[in-house]
Amino acid sequence: MQFTRLVFLAAAAIHASQAIAAAGPSAQAVLRFDLYACERPAWPKAALAERTSRTSTLEVRIGESGLVIDGRITASSGRPDLDAAALAAMRNCPFPAVLATGEAPTGWLRTQYRWVPGSAAVPPDGPTLASIRAGADAGDPAAQNLLGSWYQHGAHVKADPAQAAIWYERAALSGNAYAQNNLGVLYFRGAGVPRDARQAAYWYEKAAEQGHGWGQANLAWAYEHTLGNDINPVTALYWLTKAADGGLADAQVRLGTRAMHDAGDDTERAGAAAWLARAAAQDDPSGLYLLGRSVELGLGNQQDDAQAAALYRRALGRTEGRAETALGMLIEAGRTPALGHEDAARLYEQGMSARHAAAFYRYGLLLEQRGDIALAGALYKLGGWRGSCDAIRKYVELRPVALANDPIDSHPPHWVERGRQCTAKAAADLPPQL
Repeated sequence: MQFTRLVFLAAAAIHASQAIAAAGPSAQAVLRFDLYACERPAWPKAALAERTSRTSTLEVRIGESGLVIDGRITASSGRPDLDAAALAAMRNCPFPAVLATGEAPTGWLRTQYRWVPGSAAVPPDGPTLASIRAGADAGDPAAQNLLGSWYQHGAHVKADPAQAAIWYERAALSGNAYAQNNLGVLYFRGAGVPRDARQAAYWYEKAAEQGHGWGQANLAWAYEHTLGNDINPVTALYWLTKAADGGLADAQVRLGTRAMHDAGDDTERAGAAAWLARAAAQDDPSGLYLLGRSVELGLGNQQDDAQAAALYRRALGRTEGRAETALGMLIEAGRTPALGHEDAARLYEQGMSARHAAAFYRYGLLLEQRGDIALAGALYKLGGWRGSCDAIRKYVELRPVALANDPIDSHPPHWVERGRQCTAKAAADLPPQL
């Protein structure tokens, strides 16, 4: 997997709790909050193929509208395409937190994009590559499936979805379950072959009948979502259960979450939690987090804050900020002791850096409690943009009181309507689940 990691230079020495406690944080200190919510720059393909870490150091000036009015590279990554992508991403960002300090138009604010390619498997040596290709040409289904995966993902060869489909189909026709599932994925995505949900389901079923876990899980998804008039929840549940029984953690999480939502009594909730526990036993991050929620809320398990915190800690850094936010809330409420350098604000900031909407809302509450209403409002806005209904409602509540001059929000009724939609959704929801 490929990703970019952001490091904010001037804020690097300011921990979250210190930043909250400081009187009147500067625009440079709060710049990172806005960047947490921004869309990440896309890797230029040529740079990604190079697979080396690079750093683009840049400066921007923020105007009265809260948007970038000027930007420049101060230390190049050594690749103009990476530098240009970093600047383009910054120019597309709004900066309500910077605006909340009252310092806009600002001087130059400094930050970095660190471009870090995801880990890649060590490529096989030349003779091994040649042997696999020769095996594929000779009709070995396993070699054909492997060669297809190379073409699909651009490993050792130039990415070519059409070639991937050709090699997957050869292996699939020979009965290789992995290739059958992989070919189904290409039909589902329309990659290298026409997009065709029925062809996808056909190949998923071939793999599923051979006990392939992802084939079973994907077939379940097809019967639940993509087969039009042939959607069949009973068949979907059958195949999802087969995948979960076979040990696929993703299926166990999906089955447990679904069963928890549909549960009508404690016995059914316990059965749902048992599926989550099976995924957690495999160290699956979502299984750990959701089992933690089950334990924290006493849904299908005995309520136990200490056990919930332990499960959240095992999932830290692997759930897109959900575990950090949940653990921060337990610590903030005094329901579990902090360990080491943990504190709620620091955990919420880690959640924000993973772009988890609820983390912006929780951090905003801390700011509001400490009297920094303007910056709290900016965090609520950022959380609302990321999709937190709690943050939207808070922003709408504060706006007439303290945020009426917020220049980024030129359409207040839009926020009011979003707040109404969130309130209506909350009223219609079932009692809280996971």
